[in-house]
Amino acid sequence: MRRALAAAVAVLFLATGCGGSDEPATTAEETPATSTPTQSPDAEPSDEPTEDTPKPIEIEIEGDRIEPNGKRVKVTVGVPIALEVESDRSAELHVHSSPEQVLEVEPGESTLNLTIDRPGIVDVEEHDTGLVILQLEVR
Repeated sequence: MRRALAAAVAVLFLATGCGGSDEPATTAEETPATSTPTQSPDAEPSDEPTEDTPKPIEIEIEGDRIEPNGKRVKVTVGVPIALEVESDRSAELHVHSSPEQVLEVEPGESTLNLTIDRPGIVDVEEHDTGLVILQLEVR
């Protein structure tokens, strides 16, 4: 048993000794200039969307023309959703969630926030035209 253990240690020792390169190892003080800088804790936060702050969904209302038109968007249960709306008229958006939500739109640019607490497909409909603007795929 001792011979097997001694042989295993010797093989392990030789394998790690032979696997190196001829170049000296770099230490933290000798980091090459081509390394990628790390972000300091004081750095500005990124504008990139994350699971906790998803990218806002853009909606454009121009008369009876509304974009997007039935687009399916994946969202996360309980994570706030921002709808960035640009509209030339007042409108009312019905969010067919449980409970239902009604969002009032005024002419101009506005950001409407909502949160869906149950998974499923949730339609967002413009009341006057009856058009389904979005289908939120809530996971």
